[in-house]
This record gives sequence, structure tokens and C-alpha cells, in this order.
Amino acid sequence: MIKNNLLVVIFIFFTGYGFPSPNIVIILADDLGWNDVSYHGSEIKTPNIDRLISSGIELDRFYVQPTCSPSRAELMTGKSALRLGITRPISKNQKLGLGLDEKILPEYLKELNYNTFLLGKWHLGSYTPEYFPTRRGFDYFYGYLTGGVGYYDHIHGGGHDWQRNEVGLREDGYATQLIKNDTLKIIDEHDFSKPIFLNVNFGAPHIPNEAPEESVLKFTYIEDETRRLHAAMIYEMDNAIGEIISALEDRDVLNNTIIIFASDNGGLTPDVKLNPSFLAIPKSIGICNTEDKFGIKLFQWVCENYSGGSSNKPLPEGKMSVSEGGIRVPAAIWWPGKLENLKNENFISMMDVLPTILDLINYENKLEIDGKSRVNSLNNVDNSESSKYVVTNIINDKFAVIDMPFKLITSSDGDQLYNILEDPSESLNIAPKHQEIVFELKNTLSQWHFGENRSLPILEVLQDPDLFGGEEDRISWIEQAFENAEKK
Repeated sequence: MIKNNLLVVIFIFFTGYGFPSPNIVIILADDLGWNDVSYHGSEIKTPNIDRLISSGIELDRFYVQPTCSPSRAELMTGKSALRLGITRPISKNQKLGLGLDEKILPEYLKELNYNTFLLGKWHLGSYTPEYFPTRRGFDYFYGYLTGGVGYYDHIHGGGHDWQRNEVGLREDGYATQLIKNDTLKIIDEHDFSKPIFLNVNFGAPHIPNEAPEESVLKFTYIEDETRRLHAAMIYEMDNAIGEIISALEDRDVLNNTIIIFASDNGGLTPDVKLNPSFLAIPKSIGICNTEDKFGIKLFQWVCENYSGGSSNKPLPEGKMSVSEGGIRVPAAIWWPGKLENLKNENFISMMDVLPTILDLINYENKLEIDGKSRVNSLNNVDNSESSKYVVTNIINDKFAVIDMPFKLITSSDGDQLYNILEDPSESLNIAPKHQEIVFELKNTLSQWHFGENRSLPILEVLQDPDLFGGEEDRISWIEQAFENAEKK
């Protein structure tokens, strides 16, 4: 442990004296469940993710927001999603994305001479081009702007959404493989005398449940069809991760590369609890594809959110929930020779990633953010740094406040307090016996920074729902963004 800490300190010191800055690769899965990886005992085999876990530092207590845009906003800014006003997924029709006055990770890295690349999912704003990643510090973007597309048709909510550097692309192929192939090409062609930042945001295993037939056939031992498709989607992503690592090895740069892997939120399970509960009715009575009298495919959107094949066991619930299954996710950091071969059970959240990276590469300017560098705790299993973190569910009627080992869930239904170290399944509410802790955590919540909510009201989202794949009934989303800009 002392040896590893010393290596990190020595490297940080010498990066200021002409030694090459490390490359940075952040790989995000989308809706990957706690029990969707083999190192947690899943029936789904994930050898390449397992390699990151066993070779690097397994982040066993890595926490995120329960949906995608809030977690991604925290990653990019180092700030709480609640301060940023991004508390639910950004809708395709939402005018406000991640605030344009926010400085994001690639902008920090460009100050240190990094080339910056984003591949895959953005989902931090696309209503007008000023929100595009290529206008916010990324030299290169290949992928999609919205929350999810069909893996083959690249359609989101009726519009085509696939591009390279602000130019729409119509190309055949399975999305995970296309993202992988473009990443491999970048690695193969990059001049590594200049450090690279690769942010690879796979769509997998987010719905729709689609995968190549040959991959599905690898999981015939899984009886449930949805779970089998889900497994194949994870297989495709895991295989892509393996090829990316191999490409870095082939270029002889893996040892000078920091790799971070995580899911953006917990997995979407078949028994997801949508609020209000009557939203489960269309699925239960089989009217998923029925349009209402206004032609709105509301039932289809609801049913899609009951089609997840994930598992978060033994953690309760999943995506959209503040329970452990929604916010505690598989994660790792690996820097060969420096951050490796350890299971770390210290708290770390998504908003801590930016300051941790900048600390590791010796960024010296002051940061005005909410997250904290966790460099000192990565190799220190006994660390007791602050672990205060607040999350909210998809309709913002429930909040969870974490300060290890305790977690308070507060809503109109009352308070629930859990010791999540001793009770990760959240089965024993200890609030009645520990009102002093409840009071303290409520005080943390009352003092938390809340920005103006930038989300589109849910009723407006449901009028033109964010469907994944399917019929194309309008212009592409990149064309729409430029049209919206002309109307401003």
C-alpha cells in the first residue's frame, strides 16, 4: 500500500518536469446492473470488465445519480447534479441542457495539451448546436446526442441521431461495434507524443433490447428471452472494452494510461416501479403499441420502461430509484503500475471523478466544484474522508442523503434510515431508533445546493416521448438543432 501511494506521488511530482502526461480513458456503460457482471457472480460472463476490476482498483462503493443525464453532468463538471439543475434525463425537446457557463472535463484537459475525443452517447443537451460536445471542449465527436437510439436504425423519438463532428451519418451497423471500431481507429492513428482523452460512452445495455444473433446464441443457457438479449448486449460491450485495452497495449501506451470504468446508473429491471403505479397497466393488459386519440405513443414509452433485462441483486430496485440498486454501480480505476490490484470499499461518487483525474495529472488551478479528489483514498482502505452525497429519483419526490455508513431516504411517505454497510439490501429501517442521525442528514439535505431545475416537465415529455428505435417520422435531430438555432 505504501509503495503504491509513493509511486503516485512520485509520478505527480515529475509530470511537472517534462515527463509525459498519462492518457485518460473513461468508459461508461449505460444502465449496467450490479448483477450484470461476472465478478459479482452474474450468469453473464464479462471477462474484460473483470480484467479491469482485478488488474486495477475495484471501486466497490461507487455512487451515481439514478438516471443518465444527471450522472453524466456530474462526471463532466465535478458538481452535484442538483446544483446543476439536471435531476432527470434530458428530453429531446428540452431547450436547456448542461449550463453553457459550466466548464467541463475536456476543457480542463485541453489546458494541459490533451486531444479530446467523445464516442457514443452525449445526452447533456442538443436543442441547439451550442450544447453540442464539439462546442464544449471535445475535438471530436462520433455518436448520438440524445438518451438512446435503436442499435441498428439509430433512431430516437422518431428522428435519426447519428453523426460525426456535427455532420449527420447514415451508416449501417450495430451501435456498440461502430463505437468500438471508431475508437480503435483513433488509437491506431493517434500520435501519442501528445496525451489523449478518450471518453467512450457505450449505449449498452440500455433498451431497446437488440443484439447480433451470434451473440445472443452464446447465452442459450439463460431461459428468459429479455435477459438473454440483455446478456448479449453486455457481451458486445465487454468484447469492445477488451479490444480497446488490446489496442492500447499494441501501441505500447497502456502503462501510461488511466482507465476508469463505471455505469451511469443502476440497471433497468423488469419489475421497475414507475410512479404513479397505474403506469404499469398498459404492459399488464397488452396495449403497448396503442396510440391515444391524439396519436401520442405514451403507452409504448411506458411499456419500454418495463422491458429492462437487468438485475441489481442483492441490491434493491434499480434505475430511476434512490435505492441502492439505482445508485451503487460497478466501477474501477486502473493505472498499470500505480493504481492496481486492490478492492477499495471507500466511498466515491461520480462528481469526484473530475477532481480525482485532475489531481492525478497534476492540474494546479483552483477548482470551484462539489466533488473531492479521492487520490489519497484510492490505495488507502482505511480512509475516512467525507462521503456526503445527495440523489433524487426521476420525479424528484424522493431524496436520499448518504454519509457513510448511513443513508437517509426522505419523502412524503416518511423517513427511512439504513446502515448500508451492514444492510445493503435496505431491509431494516433504523430511523425510529436513531432520530439524531435522521436530524443530521436532514440538515445536510437542507444545506445542499439546489439550482433551478432545467428539466422539461414530465407531462410535456410524455406528449412526445423519448422512444428508442422505431419509425422515423421527422427530420434528424442534428438538422432540428440547426433549425432551432435559426428560430432563436
